[in-house]
Amino acid sequence: MGCQTAPQLVPAVNNPGGDVTLIFERQRSRDMSARDAIVLLDGLEVCAIPNGDKCQLNTTAGKHNLKVNISYTAGMFSHDYLFEAGKSYQFQISPRNPTGDAVSAALWSFVPGDLIIGAAAGAQANSAKDDELKKDGGDIDNGMLTMSLISN
Repeated sequence: MGCQTAPQLVPAVNNPGGDVTLIFERQRSRDMSARDAIVLLDGLEVCAIPNGDKCQLNTTAGKHNLKVNISYTAGMFSHDYLFEAGKSYQFQISPRNPTGDAVSAALWSFVPGDLIIGAAAGAQANSAKDDELKKDGGDIDNGMLTMSLISN
């Protein structure tokens, strides 16, 4: 498998500026690993994140739409968030469906049930953090990647 390295900070494609810090970390995965995760802030491409790396940018306080997708694939992740001035928000980008291909499905079948339940509980906790920031309407989660708030 080789050595696991710490995520590298890739520069933002566009950095709108402001007093809110957004950090996006892409989980290392074999699914879609050769293609960058594209992050959009209010429709503007701000980050192109390689597998296992991260990107940081700043924006203004207020309501913003975040989208994540992989170019030339169907679907996307999209949520509206309300960011507070002076705060930092860290998001994790991960494959939406860990059993999306035959290799992943075979590997996933060997994961003990209690680990799956633990992962689901962790996802539920992250979802609760997301719910604190989300606004009503417009939420989409039907792409190859999903995103969750992991700290604020």
